[in-house]
Amino acid sequence: MMRPRPSVCSRCLARSKQFSTTANRSNQSQNASSFPPQTGYSRLTNRGLISITGTDSTTFLQGLITQNMLVSNDPSRNIRRTGAYTAFLNSQGRVLNDAFIYPIPGAESNDAEQGWLVEVDKNQVPVLMKHLKKHKLRAKLKLRALEEGERTVWSTWKNHSEPRWAAYSLESESASPFSPTSQIAACLDSRAPAFGSRIITPGSDGLRTHLPDEAQVAGSEVELDSYTVRRFLHGVAEGQSEIISGSALPLQCNMDMARGIDFRKGCYVGQELTIRTHHRGVTRKRILPVQLYDMNQDVQSLPETLTYDPSVQLTLPTGESDIVKAGTTTRRNRSAGTFLNGIGNIGLALCRLEVMTDVALMGETPARPHEQQFKLTWAPDVEQPNEIGVRAFVPPWLRDFISGAKEEKPAPRNPEAEGERARELVEQLEQEEDEAEEEIEAYAESHRR
Repeated sequence: MMRPRPSVCSRCLARSKQFSTTANRSNQSQNASSFPPQTGYSRLTNRGLISITGTDSTTFLQGLITQNMLVSNDPSRNIRRTGAYTAFLNSQGRVLNDAFIYPIPGAESNDAEQGWLVEVDKNQVPVLMKHLKKHKLRAKLKLRALEEGERTVWSTWKNHSEPRWAAYSLESESASPFSPTSQIAACLDSRAPAFGSRIITPGSDGLRTHLPDEAQVAGSEVELDSYTVRRFLHGVAEGQSEIISGSALPLQCNMDMARGIDFRKGCYVGQELTIRTHHRGVTRKRILPVQLYDMNQDVQSLPETLTYDPSVQLTLPTGESDIVKAGTTTRRNRSAGTFLNGIGNIGLALCRLEVMTDVALMGETPARPHEQQFKLTWAPDVEQPNEIGVRAFVPPWLRDFISGAKEEKPAPRNPEAEGERARELVEQLEQEEDEAEEEIEAYAESHRR
């Protein structure tokens, strides 16, 4: 499958400084001119918007997406007032589109029609519109793909600090950071810790036109390539060139870690397989950031942390390609992963954790990936196939999530309470047995008469 690949501009290629995912706070000033920058914002021209308005817009989305449209643990079942990361699945539980949803801004104060904005891959807007219309049936709602320039999607970030509206997205009862009449929508980008925020502004004007305060949005506008490189460094996949439509599973795309799935919300399209995979407790494949390098390069000279070097430009395949252990072929050896996308010497790949990483699954003995060399091979020319080395990295937050380090610990045992509960159960059981015996005796007596 052929797909467009983002490229780095010549201005960025001229920079020789490296960017590491383990940059220290003390080095922030030195890395101010690094690529991507420590702070900034980018216009996401690769994203499109769909408007869903009407009385049934919330219940309609509730039955189609992995996110909960209602406030969690709310007995009143109030509708959420915050944006969030989510996904549309097919009936087999495969991802059709990764998306963000936002309440239409200013609808409450302007007496406008209530509804939602759905942000997806721009190339997938017609496909998602067809999917939505197929499930619309008699629902009272209107679907419309927004015209280019009607609204603008932005990503903004500030390393080592959370956005001012982070609490708005994480806490359902928090007020919006914008006034009720504001035409701006925003939410925390939860796909990686401190990854930044999503903002939607009206029209095509620059972000500073709407948010001139440096405290709200830091840095200056940068090209889309900066955002893409930053995404790869954080291991965040986006769009159907990386989250393959109809093929990718939501847990393999780290949507569970990104809080894009509510496992207790109830029925929606594709729920059955998603819940079963979740309760099984193990996902053997995950999308991870990978370091790419020339096969002739000494493996010992590779950086210990995932590092982007804009001076290194490697030829990359234009479609998904298998990753195998060096010295073998896909015919002789099981695939270790699938390459998805990349820029320069970094990229994203769907990796088998027990092969390409040292993550232990289900008590299994962890692999030793540094003792193996993995490669990506494709053959535009059969006589001279292209080969590049691949090394997978597991971000710390994803490692913690997989190992369960962030899961809530069970409450400490209370022997007295457990004993009291056991006595109550025994008494209840004895009472039920006595009642059953009385019913049997009464039944027998009636038949003897």
